[in-house]
Amino acid sequence: MKILFIAMSGVRVQDEELLKEGLTLPGFVERSQVIATLPSLGLLTLAGCTPDNFEKQYLDVQEIKEVEKFPLDADLIVISSFTAQIYEAYELADFYRSKDKTVVMGGLHVTSLPEEALHHCNAVCIGEGEIIWPQLLKDFESGSLKQVYQADGKFDLSNHVMPAFELLDPEKYNRITIQTSRGCPHSCEFCAGSILLTSKYKQKPAEYVLAEIDKVQELWPHPFIEFADDNSFVNKSYWKRLLPELTKR
Repeated sequence: MKILFIAMSGVRVQDEELLKEGLTLPGFVERSQVIATLPSLGLLTLAGCTPDNFEKQYLDVQEIKEVEKFPLDADLIVISSFTAQIYEAYELADFYRSKDKTVVMGGLHVTSLPEEALHHCNAVCIGEGEIIWPQLLKDFESGSLKQVYQADGKFDLSNHVMPAFELLDPEKYNRITIQTSRGCPHSCEFCAGSILLTSKYKQKPAEYVLAEIDKVQELWPHPFIEFADDNSFVNKSYWKRLLPELTKR
């Protein structure tokens, strides 16, 4: 069986009314282009959780401009999206379902509005994917896929899952993301990362972070690495241990 992981990456400044109202802040468009070239760490992590009996392919939606040109050789389609691209994600999900493909959706928007997403897919993943992904795959293989898979928020980052960085084409990305922590101890009411994905601040053991950096360096000699954390440096004692090791790399 083959799984196609599709990332709805990027911030698209395409609303003409907003542009007319002045959404041309210095650096905004440039920053959107940078974000658009960030791979989906969530999908790469799920790919890393996937058993070897599955064939895996990662695809950034920006690589293909027309929905009819997306590949059809996968058995399971997995789509992750932020709110800014959710309607494009739904259009893509509808396309695959019209081709009798099984579609699973996840991400912050789907976690927030799972019932909305279920109008466009066969199943939704709510919360942290590492917890629910193995069972979802077992159910898919046995033909007993459920509509809703909800994580309990208790995933421990010491249960390290190496993201499948090898699925990426380095020519298509200007930087690679690595996560050192998840959530934030401040739990501000406006922050989706701390409220929707986990209610507890979690820190990944430093040796696992270094292992991911070493893996990325095996694939790209001089990578640009960005830490994909809600609040990277809030745990100062952790970084006092990690930073000296980073200088060696």
